[in-house]
Amino acid sequence: MSVPLMPPLPTRRFLRPAYALLGLAWLTAGWAADDRSTADMLRERVLRMTDFLDTMLPGVLEENNITLQFKPKFVDVRAAEYVRFPLELRYGLTDRVELQGGLVPFVPNPFNGGRDHRWGPGEAKLGARFDIGQTLRFFNETTVGFETRVPIGKPPTRFNDHYTHVKPFVSAARQLLRWPSTTLYANVSYDRSVKLTERGPPPPDVTRRHIVEFSPGLLFKPSEFGYFAEYRFRHIDEPTESRLAHQIQFGSVWDVPLARSEKLKLPGKWQLELAYHVEHEEGRGDDHGVSARVNWRTTLREVLEHTKVSRLW
Repeated sequence: MSVPLMPPLPTRRFLRPAYALLGLAWLTAGWAADDRSTADMLRERVLRMTDFLDTMLPGVLEENNITLQFKPKFVDVRAAEYVRFPLELRYGLTDRVELQGGLVPFVPNPFNGGRDHRWGPGEAKLGARFDIGQTLRFFNETTVGFETRVPIGKPPTRFNDHYTHVKPFVSAARQLLRWPSTTLYANVSYDRSVKLTERGPPPPDVTRRHIVEFSPGLLFKPSEFGYFAEYRFRHIDEPTESRLAHQIQFGSVWDVPLARSEKLKLPGKWQLELAYHVEHEEGRGDDHGVSARVNWRTTLREVLEHTKVSRLW
C-alpha cells in the first residue's frame, strides 16, 4: 500500500506577488530619496550665498521664490550706542528680475550709553536686481540694480544721515579656470543722497555726501569655508571738498551646510563672517578694525510651515 505524497507547494504563485511588492517598495523608497535629494538641492540653490559683509555677488532669485534675510552687525555692540536688526524680504519676480524690501529698526545697546541709546524704526530699504548674464564679456555673471534707503523718524546720524540714499550698482564675477574654486568679483556703485521728502533741517554734524565706490576682490571657496581679500576705492564728494579713501579687507566666511544646521536644529541657512580691514581717508587719518556678522536666510514657506506646526502644538 503506497502512502500518497504531499502535493508540491505552489511557490511560484506566492513568490511572484511578494517579489512584486518588494520591488514596488524599493522603487518607492528610491523615488522618495530622489525627491528629498532634489528638494534639498533646490533649497540649497535658493538659499545660496549672495553676499558677505558689505560685498555683493551677482545673481538673483528664481521666479516665485521668496526669502527672508537677517543680518545683525556685531560692530554695533562694540562701538555704537544702538544695535541694528536689518530684516530683508527678497522676491523673484522672474528668473532674471528680483525685488527687495526691508526694514532696519534699532534698539538701545545694553553695553553702551549716550544720546543714541534709544529705540526707533530706523530706515526702510527698497531695491531691485536684474541679471544681465554675460553682457560684460570678461565676466561670467553680471547683475545691475539699485537700492534706496529712506530714513524713518530720526535715526542716529551715524546710522542714517537724515537724507534718502539712492544707490545704483553693478556686480560682476568670473570663475578662474587656473585656480579652481576661486572667483574674481568686482562691484561699482554710486551712492547719492537726495531730499525725497520734506524733513526738518539736518543735524549740525551731518554733511551731505555723494560716494562713488569701486571694489574688486578674490573669493576662494573650495568647500563650506571660504576666504577673501578685497580692495575698496572711494571718491567722496562733499559741498566744500572732494577726497579719496582706500581700504584693504580680508577675512573668512563659513557657509554652514543645511544638513549641519538641521542636525543642530537651526532653521534656515546660516553664514558666519569675520574680516579685518585697514582704511586710509585723505585728510581724516587711518582706521582699522575687525568686523563680524551673522547672516541668516530662510524661505517664506519654511517660516509659514514652522508657524503652522507651532500653532498645532
